[in-house]
Amino acid sequence: MRLFEIIILAITLLSFLLRFLPLKKFTWIYLLPTLNLLAFAYHLFFEGTRWQMIPLYILVIAFIPMGFRKIIQPEHRFKWVVTILTAVLLLVGAALPALLPVPVFPDTQGPYAVGTTFYYWVDQNRLEAYSPDPDLVYADPPSEPRRVMVQVWYPATAGQVGEPAPYLPDGGIDAQALATSFDFPGFFLNHFQHATTNSLLNAPIATCFDQWPVLVFSHGWNGMRYQNTAQMEALASHGYIVFAPEHAYGAVVTVYPDGTRIYNKDGALPSGVSDEEYAAAAYILGQSWVGDLVFTLDQVERLQSGEIISIFQGHLDTIRIGMIGHSTGGGAVLQTCWQDERCKAVVGEDPWLVPYDRAMPASGLSQPSLNMFSENWAKDPNLTLLNQLWDNQPPGSQRMTTRGTQHYDFSDISLYSPLGATLGLKGPISAEREISLFNDFLVGFFDQHLVNQNSTLLEDAIQEYHEVIFEQK
Repeated sequence: MRLFEIIILAITLLSFLLRFLPLKKFTWIYLLPTLNLLAFAYHLFFEGTRWQMIPLYILVIAFIPMGFRKIIQPEHRFKWVVTILTAVLLLVGAALPALLPVPVFPDTQGPYAVGTTFYYWVDQNRLEAYSPDPDLVYADPPSEPRRVMVQVWYPATAGQVGEPAPYLPDGGIDAQALATSFDFPGFFLNHFQHATTNSLLNAPIATCFDQWPVLVFSHGWNGMRYQNTAQMEALASHGYIVFAPEHAYGAVVTVYPDGTRIYNKDGALPSGVSDEEYAAAAYILGQSWVGDLVFTLDQVERLQSGEIISIFQGHLDTIRIGMIGHSTGGGAVLQTCWQDERCKAVVGEDPWLVPYDRAMPASGLSQPSLNMFSENWAKDPNLTLLNQLWDNQPPGSQRMTTRGTQHYDFSDISLYSPLGATLGLKGPISAEREISLFNDFLVGFFDQHLVNQNSTLLEDAIQEYHEVIFEQK
């Protein structure tokens, strides 16, 4: 719960208890509920209201006349029905905001502050495969260029004062799309609009080094570019510039600067069709996502050269580029690194290989790779492809499985609610533990392969986290 939410709850609880005390000599104390109006005003203007607090809002108003009643008649006792109803509202009012909190991101552990910014890019060399018409899956014929929204996290100049970036770039649109993706009512996650991150919007880039290594992140099916913000911020705080393109039609929702909204296209991965039809549709999706990643690498070079004017000109080390992806995005980064030598190291988080070229697992990758698996993730046909990839990987390739985790644990879902494990949305591992675990392995892997080949950070992580089953060829 946020600061003024806690204050409102505390004053409301005290106000409830005072109803049972006949304080004849200190009747002024029954004015305590009026202080809640001040706390509510601060909450309204600085934090923002949310539906989980409605029971407490009702009590804030109701306790004011009740307080005045006790001042006039200290011996007055409220009816038991009113007392029970009040107690129920108080219990619900305390539980809802605690169980459905506004997400709070853990402090970054790296030596650098973090900035973030956004780009809207149009790939004039690629036509959009999908149609914005909800009744159509594919564009027929393809005529519009592919449009890509990108978020970047980067090391920022220390000591900056600025606006912290919101977790949801498009506020209520993102919140409603996320809620719908989990089969919740559209309003259910509206409080996510109030979540802010550790990153400062458009902060100046740190210049203590001339150039920073570059990472590219690819989200999962029905995910979003910001789904792994805790990981992106951790990496940026350790000196990486991370680009995250959003894969329109595969993301939960993509909002372009002109206001166009592109929601997840169910038909892109059709159900109730033959294996051959599904594989053909999945391959189109995979090619679209790989195209986004290759295009992002091209744009990184244009940013570095100054062809695209930005704060990154001259600061991007295009020799040291790594990639990370989750689920469908995990397969996308593996495919991209297999075919594009600009990628020097790659991490797949529960990679899904079904939509991608079968020649990739048949030949293996030449770059250093680490595949991170949640417990019991891999099933056929994906498992067969993953095993084939592992068999054909060169010596030094690595993979790991983390006990107590599920597929979405790689994302920020552990920050959404302490009920995540109970609802089956995540594994039993604690949020604090899994966030530090994944961050330490990511930082350790990329430090060894992009920064300092003698780094011991990855080995330190292997020794630190007993939940991890780690293998190296």
